[in-house]
Amino acid sequence: MFKKILLIILSITILTTPIKAENIDNLQSVELPILMYHFLNENKGEHFISPDEFEQDLIFLKENGFNTIGISDLIAFVYDNEPLPDNPVMLTFDDGYYNNYVYGFPLLKEYNKKAVISIIGDHTDIWSDNFYEDLKHGHITWNHIREMRESGLVEIGNHTYAMHQNRHGRRGCTRKDGESLLDYQRIFGRDINRLQNRVFEECGFSPDVFAFPYHAICTDAIEVLKILGFRAAFTGAQIAAGIPNTITPGDINGLFDLRRVNRSRLRCAEKILTPQAIEVPTEMLIPEETEEWLQQLLE
Repeated sequence: MFKKILLIILSITILTTPIKAENIDNLQSVELPILMYHFLNENKGEHFISPDEFEQDLIFLKENGFNTIGISDLIAFVYDNEPLPDNPVMLTFDDGYYNNYVYGFPLLKEYNKKAVISIIGDHTDIWSDNFYEDLKHGHITWNHIREMRESGLVEIGNHTYAMHQNRHGRRGCTRKDGESLLDYQRIFGRDINRLQNRVFEECGFSPDVFAFPYHAICTDAIEVLKILGFRAAFTGAQIAAGIPNTITPGDINGLFDLRRVNRSRLRCAEKILTPQAIEVPTEMLIPEETEEWLQQLLE
C-alpha cells in the first residue's frame, strides 16, 4: 500500500503549482516569528538555556503584547481564514526533553502561553517503558504528553520516530547520496508514519506538523508529508533575528516552510523579536571566532 502511495508521489506536481484553500474572503498576510528551544536547564550551550531565562522570555512576551499561538491556530488561519491574535508568535521545542515538562510546562501554565513540542518517537517509547528522573538527558513519556495536551497549551509535533541521527551517510531524515527517490521516500514515510501511529495509539490524535531534525531540509520529503496528511512543517533555522515568516490565508504550501530562530543563551526573545536585530554573517567567520563575535555583537 505504501509503495503505491509513493508511486503516486512521483507523478504529481504540487510543488510546481501554488495550492490555495477555498472560501478565502479576506486575504491578508500576517508576520509570524517562530522561536525554537531545546534544553531547559543550567548547562550553557547553543541549545541550552536556564528555566529562569525561559521565564524572562515569557515575561517579555506578556509585557510587550505578544500572543502565542499553536500550530492548529496557524492551520485554521491559512485554511479557514480564522483570525489570529495581534502580534502572534510561536514557541517551539524540539526533541521532547523531560526538562521541558518539569520546568517549561509549569511556566507555560503560569503565564498562559502556548507551545509546540516535537517529539522523537523511539525516545518517547524508551523513556515511557524505562522512566527515571534525568533532567539533563531524559525525554517526556506518553503520560507527560497526555497531561500537557489536555491543558490546551501544548501541541505535539512529529520529529521522526528513529531518524534523528547522523550516521551511515544520512543527516537526520535527508536523502543519502546515491539513494533512489523511491527508496528514500519509502524509508522516510515508514519512519514518520510509525510515529503518527504511535501518537494515535497513545493519545487519540495524529500530529499535524513535522519538524526536520538538525534543520536539514529534504525537498523530496515534502510530498510524503502531504500524502500522509501533515499540514505544516518546520524547516530551516534562521540565523537572522527579527525576520518572521509571512503567512497568507490560502497559501497552503507556505505552511511547509516554517522557519525558526534558535533561542540560545546569546539571543533572548527580546533580541530575537526586536526589529533592530542584525543577521549574523557566519560565513565570514572561522568557527573559533563566531561565538566571541556574537557575544560582542549582542551585548
